[in-house]
Amino acid sequence: MRFVIDPDIFSHFPDMKLVTTAAFAVQPPSPEAKNEIAAYAGAAWQHAGQEVAAHENPQSHPNIKPWGERMREVGAPRKHFPSSVEALARRAAKGGSPVSINPLVDFYNAVSLSHLVPAGGFDMDVLRNDLCLRFSREGDRFTALDSDEAVAIPAGEVCYADGPEIITRHFVWKQSRHAILTPESRNIFFVSEILGELPSSLVVEVCQAFQEGMARYFGLNVQTAVLDEQHQSVELGS
Repeated sequence: MRFVIDPDIFSHFPDMKLVTTAAFAVQPPSPEAKNEIAAYAGAAWQHAGQEVAAHENPQSHPNIKPWGERMREVGAPRKHFPSSVEALARRAAKGGSPVSINPLVDFYNAVSLSHLVPAGGFDMDVLRNDLCLRFSREGDRFTALDSDEAVAIPAGEVCYADGPEIITRHFVWKQSRHAILTPESRNIFFVSEILGELPSSLVVEVCQAFQEGMARYFGLNVQTAVLDEQHQSVELGS
């Protein structure tokens, strides 16, 4: 299995880098590690809240603002389709306890909020085809998290896809039920999208966050791969 990016994506997202991590035979974290993930998530939640509070609103933060501009160019204005990092940061700015789903999701959300970049994860055991980042086409379908029924989606949306099954709509806006991470997920693909407008140092920092976090919380040594316009695919093999 491979992760493949349609070259046309880079026409709309120039100089974008995607930090990818494939983790195999992931086991549930120990109780101590769960507590550490919760602490990491709490610190990231507080950090993001403080970061966006220094600006007029979350979408004005320099790491988040370019997403609104780029997605508007591909027909997805942020007013209707805010990036995942904007949505999380907006909630963090209100204070309170962090959003908690399960340790795997909490981990990648903490990476996202710590660096204020989108981050996500997919269950590779559910994928039936190569994982692709491409534009949607006629015949593609999407099953929302709060629905059991797949719906057809229009052509032309930036999406992660498993054949005709759309995993995310409008790139980093909304995730499908298909390939979501659960406590039972064992073979996992993480990805973080870093726009070309952002400092290149973020790429190194996010790579380290995934490598160090998977080692610390899940006891796994993983390698990250950075994809860009010159490197548009990576093998996802154990």
